[in-house]
Amino acid sequence: MSNYRERTGNLLAWCRRLALAMALAGFGGESAANAEEFTDRTVARESSPVESNTPGKDREKRGQAALKRANDALEQGETARDDASRRRAYEIASQEADEAVELLPDNADARFTQFGAEGRLAQMRGVAAVALALPGLNDQLEKVLELDPDHASALAARGGMLMKLPWLLGGDKDEGVRILEHAVALNPTGARAHLELAQAYEIVGRDPEAMRMGRKALRLAQAKGEDGKARQAAEFVADLAQSCSNCAPPETAR
Repeated sequence: MSNYRERTGNLLAWCRRLALAMALAGFGGESAANAEEFTDRTVARESSPVESNTPGKDREKRGQAALKRANDALEQGETARDDASRRRAYEIASQEADEAVELLPDNADARFTQFGAEGRLAQMRGVAAVALALPGLNDQLEKVLELDPDHASALAARGGMLMKLPWLLGGDKDEGVRILEHAVALNPTGARAHLELAQAYEIVGRDPEAMRMGRKALRLAQAKGEDGKARQAAEFVADLAQSCSNCAPPETAR
């Protein structure tokens, strides 16, 4: 991990120049016209600020409540039907995750949700924002893995980043596949890890294995009622079916 961190950290200045250039070129502006209103009743924040002297049991209770609201908002964002609603959901998720981390600084799940919310917001702002945010996101992910080296979701995210980033920004496809396979072994019922591994297999040309993993991700997501992940897995399987001539048909695939 240290080599990855060093390469991404050394490119921070380059990322900032890229972000500035793309912003000056008018990159990424989105219109919120006709956007659906995001209903945030289930993720409404408590109005009182976090206090450092909150008793331990109360901090744990409030932190877990904030973490649940953050994850609920992330799921709302995954299933939102327009960009404004999606952004609003991710903004709420980020606020709630920040509160959860402040209350539970050593909770790996809280820190991973914080990483996820900030990463989603950066993606919505465009390539320039992702480039600028990359070193900080990587630091957040490393903190999660320091707290829990076997955090399957964090490993899946790390593997996905290694697969999809160019070498210049720290990409490493061989290492990415290895980490994702480990993440799936740690969490055999996690739809996200299976989908990340399916995408990794496709990237390295292992299409039959990619199809098998994609179909499994779809089944896992459907079984858990994770609509956003199920939609992503279904789209991946449908797209891959158009190009994979040697993939087993659904009825015989395992």
